[in-house]
Amino acid sequence: MQGMAAALLTAALAGLWAFLHSGWPPVPHRLARRAVRHIVWFGGMTLLGLLALGQWRAPSQTPAVFDPARALVVALVGGGLDVAAAWPWALGGIVAGGTIIGLVERWRGRPFGLGDVEAVMPRTPRELGWGVILSLTAGVMEEGYFRLLLPLLATLATGSAVVGFGLATLLFGAAHRYQGWKGMIATAVTGALLAAVYLASGALWVAIALHVAIDLNALVARPVVSGRVRFGDTA
Repeated sequence: MQGMAAALLTAALAGLWAFLHSGWPPVPHRLARRAVRHIVWFGGMTLLGLLALGQWRAPSQTPAVFDPARALVVALVGGGLDVAAAWPWALGGIVAGGTIIGLVERWRGRPFGLGDVEAVMPRTPRELGWGVILSLTAGVMEEGYFRLLLPLLATLATGSAVVGFGLATLLFGAAHRYQGWKGMIATAVTGALLAAVYLASGALWVAIALHVAIDLNALVARPVVSGRVRFGDTA
């Protein structure tokens, strides 16, 4: 199993390199292209990798090899995550934070944040729909790849779940290099928090939902609140 995991990890990392450096599949619209590439590369690699390992139930059942990392997170936070109790607070915090940032951007008249996200930011009302789609594909496919497949393969290959999640978190930050070094650091921190949420709750869907909410806030709500996208525009 260790040899197979190492081979699959190498293939998964090669796929990540291809996602970052290749233009395939060629889709004309920039936001549509990114959404499709999320599905093809991250979604495809996750599906094939889990099937090859015989771990097709892993998205709904946390792999047992993650137990040491999960125990560490639970000890650090003082217990498991009560999803029902924490969900409204997390969602409220995301919405409130995005609204405040959007209002600050409107007041400043320019973007405000740690990273350069112009490459994925909707510019017209018509692109807001793509912002929704991109938020969904990024949340689902990136969580499947960076919070499940990569940690699982690295854990099986190295024997350490902590190393597995650490490597996946660093690569999650590196995959957002288009945002600059500040954005990479911020993204890595976000990835670490999402990994902690996944391990503390034992439910991948919770991390997916938070990721989607964060991206919807950044790619849909914030551009509207900040005035970056105006519905009177016809472009």
